[in-house]
Amino acid sequence: MNIVYFVLGGNTVIHMQVGFSIRTMLSQASADDTIYVVTDTPTVYANLPQVETIPISADEIRDYRGPHDFFWRVKIMVLRQIARMAPDKAMMYLDGDTYLHGSLNEIKALLAEGCSMMHKDEGCPGDMKQKSLSMWQTVNGKTYEGITIGREHHMWNAGVVAIPANRVVETTDLALAVCDGMLDDGSEPVTVEQYALSIALKERSTRMVEADRWIGHYWHNKYYWSRYIAKFFVRSYREGHTVEEDIRRIRKTNLKGVHQRILIKRTLAKFTGRLY
Repeated sequence: MNIVYFVLGGNTVIHMQVGFSIRTMLSQASADDTIYVVTDTPTVYANLPQVETIPISADEIRDYRGPHDFFWRVKIMVLRQIARMAPDKAMMYLDGDTYLHGSLNEIKALLAEGCSMMHKDEGCPGDMKQKSLSMWQTVNGKTYEGITIGREHHMWNAGVVAIPANRVVETTDLALAVCDGMLDDGSEPVTVEQYALSIALKERSTRMVEADRWIGHYWHNKYYWSRYIAKFFVRSYREGHTVEEDIRRIRKTNLKGVHQRILIKRTLAKFTGRLY
């Protein structure tokens, strides 16, 4: 499997999140798994095992944004780039604020059956509010690449995007074409790439599966997870741990338990107005 991250900028907190996520993947990765980090700061990830960095320049990012200058189109272009590098290998994209807490082998088995994955099914955008609803109202009933958009096309959270082997090229090509078509029609751009990926994966796989059973995505809990990850790396630095020792620590850690403790802290903060 190819595991893909896309990281821009020099924000240390984000780099720590990605570094932690990579270590959780390495805790179960097999020898034939490769982790690609597409980034404008490749030296940050240069010494991690099974990690290949792919530098991306400002000119490439500008080109990837396309004629409508839509930043998140870059995400589809990055996936398309990796798909063309390894068209016969399953691919899983991960946002930096993710962590593996379930079985990577179970994910691989589902992909081998022709299933695709995104993090969670968020429902039909026609039932949402504000910008997602505006997007839906623009594209509902329109046809892109032979696909007529209807209520069966749900929006899935794109913190995880996993595509079966032999489908990676056609799926990412379709996602790009749908994304560009929607932008050409004047669609509200905020969630277009996410919706385009959702449609492409639905249309090019046997079924879609929610990945949150195996992969956590803490986009709404970043404060507490960032503190936890910072403490993880401070201990690693203080005790002189190698990456391999970091990975062994993660194997011994119940990350579901960590998440439950974080949820309790967040709930307390809501009721008391204090951070814990």
